Amino acid sequence: MRALVTGGAGFIGAHLCRRLLREGWSVLVVDNLSSGHARNLPEGADFKWLDLTDEDAALELPKDGVDVVFHLASHVGQELSFERPLFDLKANAFSTMILLKWCLEKRVRQLVFASSMNVYGDPLQVPVTEDTPVQPPSPYAVGKIASEYLCKVYQTFGVNTTSLRLFNVYGPMQDMRNMKQGMASIFMTYVARNEPILVRGSKDRFRDFICVHDVVDAFLRCVDERAYGKIYNVATGKKTHVWELLHGIIAAFGHDPQEYPVAYGEPTPRDQFGVFGDSSLLQQDLGWKPAVALDEGLREMADWVRREAIL
Repeated sequence: MRALVTGGAGFIGAHLCRRLLREGWSVLVVDNLSSGHARNLPEGADFKWLDLTDEDAALELPKDGVDVVFHLASHVGQELSFERPLFDLKANAFSTMILLKWCLEKRVRQLVFASSMNVYGDPLQVPVTEDTPVQPPSPYAVGKIASEYLCKVYQTFGVNTTSLRLFNVYGPMQDMRNMKQGMASIFMTYVARNEPILVRGSKDRFRDFICVHDVVDAFLRCVDERAYGKIYNVATGKKTHVWELLHGIIAAFGHDPQEYPVAYGEPTPRDQFGVFGDSSLLQQDLGWKPAVALDEGLREMADWVRREAIL
């Protein structure tokens, strides 16, 4: 099996590439390195620099031989999407359009798309299921839901598609220098630098934090006919408040959560107050289930930060 992984030099993409290689896949990474890093690329994967916001990008993609596209390339983060909204839509929805058209022309078996829990906005009820009405609160979320709809359109043309709505992913290899995306990584960076943690918004907000290893397992399980045409939540089903996350991160670095300095500031634009997900559909269809507890995952991430992270 040969996989094309867009965004394969990024956080989740790099973990996915490693897993694919371990399982005997041939892997081609396509990335423009705008947010990913060459140091993340695993030995054994082929690499091609390519900007999928370029209308002619498809001309640079392989002529044949690709079985599955894992589409993770994205302009990441709600806050950044307000700073560059036009670029954000182009980097997200436009790139998906290019890939789907190419998949149709080259008869690629399946495209698995990395969507986001941000499409739910602030839901009226939690946990959210795949049937919960979407209320995209940002250009980033609009780009993700537009991509999902494009996947549905091309499913009718014969391109098998699966969209994964990822909740708050954390883990080793996350970009610790990006202080505008990734709640766990942002808080952990402050602690790793021995600085007071700045929390933008209420400590009572809540999220669903899922380890990158569980997310990668979900991507692999979706290479299955039962996943064709489906949308799945990739979530633990557990509500974690911001204050609980703070305690876990501070403790993972050996500090007293009651003593470590924390300051609170204004929230980021259109930030969701609270959301967590029901992943029953993914569990029922494909046998997936989250395996990494939050405390365990935070300890692993903290160990990696101390050992290897660039802050």
